[in-house]
Amino acid sequence: MGGLCPRCRGRGWCGRDECVYLATLREISRRLRRHRDLDGYTLTAHVSWRGYPRVRLTPGVGERDVPDEGRELARLPYEEVIELRALTFRKRNERRHVRETPSLSDEEVEAAVSSRPVESTLHVERRVGEPSRTAPFIGPLVEGRLELDGTPRVPRPLERVHEDELKAEEAVIELYERGLDESHIARAFSLGLLGRTANRRLVPTRWSVAAVDAIISDHLKRAARELPPGDEYRLLRGELFGNEMWVILRPEPLSYELIEVYEPGAPWSDRERVTVLRDSEVSREEEPEETGGAYYAARVGALEACLDLGRQFGITVVRVVRREYSAPLGAWVIREAVRRAEEVLRTDDFGELLEALEKRMDDTARAALKALRRDRQGTLDTFL
Repeated sequence: MGGLCPRCRGRGWCGRDECVYLATLREISRRLRRHRDLDGYTLTAHVSWRGYPRVRLTPGVGERDVPDEGRELARLPYEEVIELRALTFRKRNERRHVRETPSLSDEEVEAAVSSRPVESTLHVERRVGEPSRTAPFIGPLVEGRLELDGTPRVPRPLERVHEDELKAEEAVIELYERGLDESHIARAFSLGLLGRTANRRLVPTRWSVAAVDAIISDHLKRAARELPPGDEYRLLRGELFGNEMWVILRPEPLSYELIEVYEPGAPWSDRERVTVLRDSEVSREEEPEETGGAYYAARVGALEACLDLGRQFGITVVRVVRREYSAPLGAWVIREAVRRAEEVLRTDDFGELLEALEKRMDDTARAALKALRRDRQGTLDTFL
């Protein structure tokens, strides 16, 4: 790629004064020129998907003790999160088969799932990889030796489900209900720490995040189906890092769909045209074909909103992705953006809701309204 942004190769499609990707590459090079011993904190671990079923487990060492968890990162400015990710150096380990799962007593694994980042020193021998060029944005790969200077503290609920050998799905739900962040749960799932011993395996990080969101949202869906139906339309809006989320709740039996609208120049979008993707429970047979892991991440936040309201609804989430979201950070951004959504309208009239959306949305976001008008007319007639 010649050191240029993988999306636009330095042409400034994101609209920022300075290319985020180039800035991080310069800072990484500066750090490695000045120091071969990087003092910081072990705060995460990444499992690669290339070469599956033989994968790499790469613990990450960052300079700040900020947990690699959605709740924590969502409180920070976007540029700061990018810097944290870019300057989290990943130690390359030898490939291992996914069934060769590590022990929780392995110090690198223990540090990766610690309740707080663990003071560490990464003795770098050489840099072997750049920050990721695909989502989520993660730091460079290096060869070296990792030395833990602090003591890991594994959350007691995680220790318990690991020792009790619950099924993986049961363990995920138990940890979620105990308040562990989804990113933390996905990391434990990825490292092969959940499930019965005979069935444990390493799971590439990108797959584990979607799997955990799917398990949690299926659990929430079962709970939401026990609630009485809503009696009016509600419109909620949230935003995080250039991800604008519109949550439409309809007085119907529980259902769910996600519509993604990409501004020209945003990640994965067409340079000249608005891109629209869509998945729903009705249209898909197995996995979401167009929206991928975003489908499940948004579903977690939307179902939590239903449970907070004590009602079940027909749910449509519209995600508008702006070009300012130049370095995608992962499904946690979508989940946390939906969780930030606040009510902006409550009405008995679906037409009034559409009019409110029309006024509040710009030309890019309005691309989602055509589908809403077309598909909801029959439902609206039946409801009336």
